[in-house]
Amino acid sequence: MTENFVEFAKSQMGAVERLLKGLPGVKGYIDKELRRDADKRVRDAIAASLEQSKAALTAAQSALLKSGGLAKMADVNEAIVALQTLADRVKTASYGYAGFFDPVRIKEEQLDALVRFDRSLAQKVGAINEQIAALAQAVKDRADIGPALDRLNQTIAELNALFSKRSQAIETPGLLDDPNFAPAVDAGGETSDASGASSSTNG
Repeated sequence: MTENFVEFAKSQMGAVERLLKGLPGVKGYIDKELRRDADKRVRDAIAASLEQSKAALTAAQSALLKSGGLAKMADVNEAIVALQTLADRVKTASYGYAGFFDPVRIKEEQLDALVRFDRSLAQKVGAINEQIAALAQAVKDRADIGPALDRLNQTIAELNALFSKRSQAIETPGLLDDPNFAPAVDAGGETSDASGASSSTNG
């Protein structure tokens, strides 16, 4: 891992940009025969990004050990385990005969809401990468990593909760009819319309 953690953070955000561009839009979910493939593509991409995040955090932990920060090693290890557990959970999620994959027609408004979930997952991955870079910089500066580690753990927990909510929507698509159930704004500060196009919410 590069010692220039600012550049590392930028490179990771570039990876998130590519991740966002690779996610299926509404059109990717319209065909019921392709919905499972689209869902798996999203989960595989998010899981792969989390694996990279874990590798970066492991590198920061190694730097911490070299700098004599033994007191925080166990705390950082807990975050590493949490990232790995979440990556495994996202990648191996099994929905069985979930409603989203049933032959019943899913409304485009529901598809749009699911796409917002996908983009919000990617947004959280980006936040995790930024926070790992901040933690690594604190290690390099021999500063207190406690605040950075707390923020990282909070974001991992938020991503876990967000994925749980998305999973509920896969099982019960009717939940997506509630305009407040899905995230309102995606990672780029835009909202997606039913056609899969995006419009800025920044005025």
